[in-house]
Amino acid sequence: MTRWALVAEETEGIGDDRIWGTSVLAEIEGSREEALAELRRLVPSYTPQHPFNSRRRTLLRDGDTYLLISRGSMRDYHCVFRVWELLWDSERPEIQRERLGDADRG
Repeated sequence: MTRWALVAEETEGIGDDRIWGTSVLAEIEGSREEALAELRRLVPSYTPQHPFNSRRRTLLRDGDTYLLISRGSMRDYHCVFRVWELLWDSERPEIQRERLGDADRG
């Protein structure tokens, strides 16, 4: 069965030290449609690291990708949410075995 990672990429840090950070919000086994449904459920209530006091939140969608823009007191921050197929994890060899097993049956 296919594994999907629900991923948030967001602005971390403040000022000139801002960088992109990536986190896996959840993993879903099943169809891409099931993973997308779970992403749709998670995104509206997601609280990004910055800004601490959001004055305005705007959520946009382009196909299967979401963009959350949070306006702080001095600048805007944003998060991008996507569904990615999980193919490899060096700390979890069972994922590779599952993938190779699927390829043998293909």
